[in-house]
Amino acid sequence: MIIHTLIYRFADSVSEQQREQFFAELKDVALGSGLVTHFGYGPHHWLPVDSKAKGTTANAVAQFACPDLDTLRQFSELPHVHEFINRWRSTVDYDAAYANHDDLLGLTTQKENTMHHTEHTVTVDAPLDIVWKILVDVEGYARIFPPTQEVVIMEESAQHQIARLTVDVNGAIQSWVSRRDIDATRRVISYRQLEHAPLMGHMGGDWRALPIDGTTTQLVLTHDFKPAEPVDGKVAGTYTYEEADEMIKAAVERNSVADLGAVKEQAEKIVAEHGAVA
Repeated sequence: MIIHTLIYRFADSVSEQQREQFFAELKDVALGSGLVTHFGYGPHHWLPVDSKAKGTTANAVAQFACPDLDTLRQFSELPHVHEFINRWRSTVDYDAAYANHDDLLGLTTQKENTMHHTEHTVTVDAPLDIVWKILVDVEGYARIFPPTQEVVIMEESAQHQIARLTVDVNGAIQSWVSRRDIDATRRVISYRQLEHAPLMGHMGGDWRALPIDGTTTQLVLTHDFKPAEPVDGKVAGTYTYEEADEMIKAAVERNSVADLGAVKEQAEKIVAEHGAVA
């Protein structure tokens, strides 16, 4: 296992939203390549001595893993990897350094640290604008997704939403807070749980709406997730790690198909009732 560690120093002019979009796109590039097995990013946690440190002190860090050095080399030579770098270099001001190294702590070999990535898709016989309106209306999820009992928006702008969702998960009512970053230009909504459901260690992903033609849209839903770390051998005080992992994977599979189907049904119903320009 080879780890690629990236150290970033974004200029003060780069907003938090731009950083989040940068890393969301980097995640898509990495995991979507099929060559990267793990991906993660986060802020640099400052210490008092950092203000006196010589050289560049990071304000963000990213890491991803590949099976071996040759696979990492293949990834580094992909044209869309260079397109991503060139596009962001011309958009925001940042410095970056990197190192390729072995998994020095053996973390990626521990089952508890495995991040799952899934991608589900459906073709919707409705224009892009109709599908996009459904995706952005997070409060409407309680109407079209049967497991969703309630959605309460806690904070909202044209670029983001923070909402509390109350959902029926395998017969148990659970609640969590999610942040959704909205890119209306690319028609992408990137989401991540800020307050996790009991079994969850990490949950995030994207909704992507891609126009096929003027009346048809390809809808893609991705998930990146892993269970919470066990405490005294149990996740959420009840399940082994393996049991929690299987339960979450089954729920993601089941809900992804159902959620895509619900958006498809709603969008095509609007077209049938009001026409393609509704």
